[in-house]
Amino acid sequence: MEIKTVDGNLSLGSLFKPIAVGYAIGMGVIFIPMFLLMLPMFVFSPGVQGQDGQLVTGAGPILAMMMPMFVMIPIILAVQGLIIGGAILLGLSIYRTRRPIRVILEGISHA
Repeated sequence: MEIKTVDGNLSLGSLFKPIAVGYAIGMGVIFIPMFLLMLPMFVFSPGVQGQDGQLVTGAGPILAMMMPMFVMIPIILAVQGLIIGGAILLGLSIYRTRRPIRVILEGISHA
């Protein structure tokens, strides 16, 4: 990933991908282990789960009821990354209309 500068100012388009990917990875690091820790509790619990007014018992049927949640986790993280990344870039673009966002390169030798 690259962050581009144009005349010393950040290009907002080049910031979107690092922000969205960073958010998705960061939230995935938090929520996926939590989900994996809770999964055995759901699988091995002798509890009863209700669906559409009917009681469902057993680990297999309860796990089958939870399958949409398995599929939706990466989709939710990606969509939230897009929304939050877009909101941050919108805020930066509004801020950039009042004051410039400068990129100062230090310690880089120009060969």
